[in-house]
Amino acid sequence: MRQGLGYNKEGKGGDIIYKLVAIDIDGTLINTNMKLTVPTRQAIASAREQGIMVTLATGRSFHSAKSYADRLKLDVPLICANGALIRHRDGSVLSEVNFHHETIIPLLAEMQAAGIYIQVYHKGGIYTSTKITSLPAWIQMICDNKFKLNHLIYSVREFFLSRVRKVSDLTEGIGQGEFKIHKIFTAGKPRNLEKFRHRAAELGLSVDYYPGTKDYMYLEIAPPGISKGWALHQLAGHLEIAMEEVVAIGDNLNDRTMIQAAGLGVVMGNGHSQLKKVAGQVTLSNDQDGVAAAFDHIILPAAAAPRAV
Repeated sequence: MRQGLGYNKEGKGGDIIYKLVAIDIDGTLINTNMKLTVPTRQAIASAREQGIMVTLATGRSFHSAKSYADRLKLDVPLICANGALIRHRDGSVLSEVNFHHETIIPLLAEMQAAGIYIQVYHKGGIYTSTKITSLPAWIQMICDNKFKLNHLIYSVREFFLSRVRKVSDLTEGIGQGEFKIHKIFTAGKPRNLEKFRHRAAELGLSVDYYPGTKDYMYLEIAPPGISKGWALHQLAGHLEIAMEEVVAIGDNLNDRTMIQAAGLGVVMGNGHSQLKKVAGQVTLSNDQDGVAAAFDHIILPAAAAPRAV
């Protein structure tokens, strides 16, 4: 078992057997080199062998999340786009919540007019509107102007995997009913995003605003009431699992709702300080195989412990 796991609160313990584990991807499942490590894969495989269901709960698109789910052989629906889409690996949809056009088009028009980088998520992939071609904008966002070779390769792979396509006017396609969207994403300096953060909140939309890469903040906008926590409730209900039997593992502020909704919320050692305040337990960092440590020290021992009769 991995050593050095630290806790900031007492675990729930007792007779609870955890049946479902939802894991964030960035900053959680994968390390800072964008790698899914062998210890993490082995820990998840061991959990699945013991009958524990594992899923991913991410802000990413379905197509990106599916690549990790395929490698981990997960057979539970994936929570994507911060909860707006819950979808099986085979593509069948359990839940999809899209924006109302009349609400979102004026906001998108304002964002496009400001010239900021925008992604809109739809069931088939991602559309983007940017002054430069979409691939360089995507690489710049992910690589944070550092352009390390491993990050560059990763960003190009994710671009094509996520099915990103540039369109001249996002509002036109939505307004003409060509596609429906369930999430808006943008990244940039706080001074460029604050206006739209507040505007989205005024419209009653769900807003996640949190640190992304070193020089960027991330702003994610979803339909009203949508969050990872909401989606985790939906998935647990579909699987007929009580929330007390659910573990959520994450690192950033868009994970807050699922950390609070789960029977046990586990935050990574590299996680945001505010998120650690609401955690049930804190594991090691993503560069120390913190997800594997959480399985080793918390989830699997609970499954193996003898039950009172």
